[in-house]
Amino acid sequence: MHTIHTLKIRRKRYSLVVIGILFSIVSLSAQKISAQVDSVLFEVNNFKITTKKATVMGAVLYDTKTDSINFFTKNKLESNKCEVFYYSYYNPLSLVGPFYSYEYGVNSREACGPMGNSLGVVTLDLRTMQNVTLQDIFTKESLLKALKNDSWIKELAQLNNITISEIKTYKAFLYFLSEAASMQFLTHSFTVLDYNSATNEAQVRFVAQEYIGYDHNKHFQLGLTLEPKEDLKEVFKSQIDFKLGAYKNGLIK
Repeated sequence: MHTIHTLKIRRKRYSLVVIGILFSIVSLSAQKISAQVDSVLFEVNNFKITTKKATVMGAVLYDTKTDSINFFTKNKLESNKCEVFYYSYYNPLSLVGPFYSYEYGVNSREACGPMGNSLGVVTLDLRTMQNVTLQDIFTKESLLKALKNDSWIKELAQLNNITISEIKTYKAFLYFLSEAASMQFLTHSFTVLDYNSATNEAQVRFVAQEYIGYDHNKHFQLGLTLEPKEDLKEVFKSQIDFKLGAYKNGLIK
């Protein structure tokens, strides 16, 4: 197993000047994008995804317009010399049966604070509108095996004098990662890249939010080979509508 980014345990510190320029560009781009007409990306039965919104059976899953209204309502001040800024986005990642994964992100500046961002990935069950986890879809054995064999995790364990074989549960792995890498891997933060029906193995991207300084974050990805549970094999074999890479997003395949 391997990491997707070129990863180092000691994080690089990005200069304030570079980040300031970068997010000034993002802000200008965001203003242009927000002015674009909404268009349909995917639609099947009662599930519809557009560039700015997603609905299931008429219920709104997410909506950038609502995000913006809520932000500016919350940050409305009678007199404030500082300009506020807000831009949110959602990108579809994969749809396997009822399991939908999407990327979200927010660039914002409140009152007189600095420009910052947050981002992440969510996988949910469209039937219930509830988040689903890696353990819900993939076997415990394949999940533990993939984590123990990941080269970056091995290096992280070595640097922290941890014996990987002594980590027995998925929960313990998440605790180890949060303590050793200072990143939060959420169990619903993943997406499907590919599936091999002959071996019943799925290529999965497990995604965390990595803090890079000055109130900014980026994606941190692990590439895992996982085995869908027995009752979900047929779903992966015949009900994959789209996979990571089908639409524009901020992840690396």
